Amino acid sequence: MDFNWELGRLKETGKFVLGEKATEKLGKKGSIKAIVFANEPHLKEKYDALKSPKFVVPLNSIQLGNIFGKPFPVSVVGVIDSGISQFRENE
Repeated sequence: MDFNWELGRLKETGKFVLGEKATEKLGKKGSIKAIVFANEPHLKEKYDALKSPKFVVPLNSIQLGNIFGKPFPVSVVGVIDSGISQFRENE
């Protein structure tokens, strides 16, 4: 999977939240369909309790933030609706 391409597709066609707090809050409500992490080891362990599929992209948090047009680091993206991207459960 080309993660840069899929993140662009998610940005254009999907619905998502950026950041750890927003993702965790919606994940506890069951609204998150998938979780995309920057390649930082401590992140995945924090979200192990959530049943959503998890994807680790080979980008750091600064690069992930840049893809979404943010001038700050983004460690976690919570996918609410994957649009035409491949960040979803196997259907």
